[in-house]
This record gives sequence, C-alpha cells and structure tokens, in this order.
Amino acid sequence: MRGACRDNLAEIIRALAGAEPNLKPALAVGRLKAERGVPLAALLHAFRLGGRLIWEQLTALSKGPGDPEVHECATLLWELIDAFSDAAVEAYRDTETLLAHSDAQARYRLIRMLFDDHADGSVRSLGALRTLGVPEDGVFQVVVIIPADPGQALPAPVTSSLRDAGAQTVWDSQADVHIGLLRTASSREAVRAVDRLGQAVAGRIGVSAEFGTPLGIPEALGQARLAARSTPPGTEGLVRFGSDPMAHLLVTASGAARVFTESVLGGVLRLPPPDRDDLLSVLAEWYRCHGAAGDVAEALHCHRNTVRYRLRKVRDLTGRDVTDPVQSAELYAALRSVEVLGIVADE
Repeated sequence: MRGACRDNLAEIIRALAGAEPNLKPALAVGRLKAERGVPLAALLHAFRLGGRLIWEQLTALSKGPGDPEVHECATLLWELIDAFSDAAVEAYRDTETLLAHSDAQARYRLIRMLFDDHADGSVRSLGALRTLGVPEDGVFQVVVIIPADPGQALPAPVTSSLRDAGAQTVWDSQADVHIGLLRTASSREAVRAVDRLGQAVAGRIGVSAEFGTPLGIPEALGQARLAARSTPPGTEGLVRFGSDPMAHLLVTASGAARVFTESVLGGVLRLPPPDRDDLLSVLAEWYRCHGAAGDVAEALHCHRNTVRYRLRKVRDLTGRDVTDPVQSAELYAALRSVEVLGIVADE
C-alpha cells in the first residue's frame, strides 16, 4: 500500500511540475485492488485523499490566498486526480471482468467434474462439491431437463424458487439439456423442491431416486436421463425414476422395443391415421378403465358395440385378444412403446 501511494503521488507531483502524466501507477493500483477484492469506492477515496494531501502541502507553501500559482495548480491538480482515478477504475473493471471470466471457467470445470463418471470412486467429485460450497450430507437428487425448445435457457427464477423450497442446486446447462444436482436436508424438502421444479420448467424432466452420498451422482445421472426420456417426445412432464418401470424398460432397449412393437401392432400402425388412432385410443382406454367396456364407451363418447367392434378389429389385425392375459400383456407393452417412443407406421 505504501509503495502504491508513493508511486501515484510522485507521478501526480511530476505532472504538476510540467512532466507528461504517467498513468502506469494508477493502472497498477487499479489491477491490484481488483485482485485483492478491495471495493472500488475505497480505491476512489484513496485518490481523493491523495489529492487533498497535495493541496494541503501546496497551500502551506503558497504566499497566501491570492497566490496565482496556487490557483493555476488547483485546476491542474484535480484534473490529474480525475485522470489517475479514471485510469485506476478502468484497470479495476478490466481486471474484474478477467477474474469473473476466470472464476466462471473454473466453476464450469468443477461442475463438469461433478457430473463425470469417475473410475476412482468419484473422489474428484467430492472435491468439486466441497469447492462449490455444497454440503456432503443430506438428500441428493440429479435432475435432467430436456427443454421444449432446443437451446432454451433455464428460466432465471428456477434457482431461487428451489432455494425457497430448501434445495441447494448446481446446474450444468448444455446445448440441448440442463443437468442439475439438488441437495436438501430431508426427503420432505426433496419432494417439495421437485414439485416446484415441475411447475417452473417446461420440457421433459427426469428426476433420479434420492441418494445420501455424492458418490452416487454418476449412477443418479443415468437414472435421471432415463426418466427424462420416459416422457413421450413432443410432450412435457416430470418423471421420477422408478415411477414408470415399463417406460424405463422400453427406453433402455428402444431398438428391441421397436422391433417388438412392429411385430405386435404393425397391422394397426399401417392403417390410415383416423382408423389407426381409433384403434389405439380404444386400446388405451381399455387398459385405463381396467377392461370395463361401458367406461371405455363413456370415455370415447361412443356405443359399447363400437368398443367391441374396434377391439375385434385389433384382434384381427394383430392376432391378439385383450381377453387373453398373455396376448393382452403383449398388446399393452406394444401400446406403451408407441406412446413412449413415438413410433409411427413409417418407422
């Protein structure tokens, strides 16, 4: 501090004596104060104190209040103080920008490290978590958000809304997905936070099972990805891992699921869209209504005979009857595959 004050005072006095102003000390002190985290107001206050000190010495050496040399020096002195202050502020802000960029890059690397699957038992993930200021105990969940519009940013109020629900969060926003770690003190807060998330964000949202140690992050990330993909393409919704096992299974083995669906429902899927949709709708309502034809008819606003006719048509096209347990199970699995994977006839 003594060196910085001496250098700036010396250069200001030299400039008062007629030398070309040398702003290097002002630039240096601006950078130094930014690096040390000294408030900008304190930096400017120091220059004002320096200017007052020089003015006091000049007036002490003057011939009196009417000394013309003092009046000439007064204008030049405060012009120099302004110039040195401006230079220091410019350097301060430039350094702040560089430091913020550096901090952002460091944080980005830590977050990426947090969600990496490490063969060393995720020791590095623990270190990243500590550096990010997240406690190592509590209830953790990993969240994967596939935005409704690719590239859509995470809504700004999400973090504060989750914090109000008792959750600390760390987010890794990528081009087509947002990955988050939620940490709460209890399962009750975890449920509340996830509910808040579902209300605040549009898109396909997958949430992992709860886990109690950061070492479980890589496995939980896989669960959250699977849960997010269990929401049908083109729709929005939140799926907790384990809440829809059939969808998880179909997504995990999507290639085999498509082959299976074609073998079971291919005849239905190749119908013209209106006929295809009628048969898929009656199947969906049949399972939703637990096989009650009257309830199905009411839900579809048609007659019971229409329901029976459509079910017979499904049987004729697929060779499977909804009244046979095994055949019905195959029909249900194929129907869920159409819903979850978005399978259409030309696929």
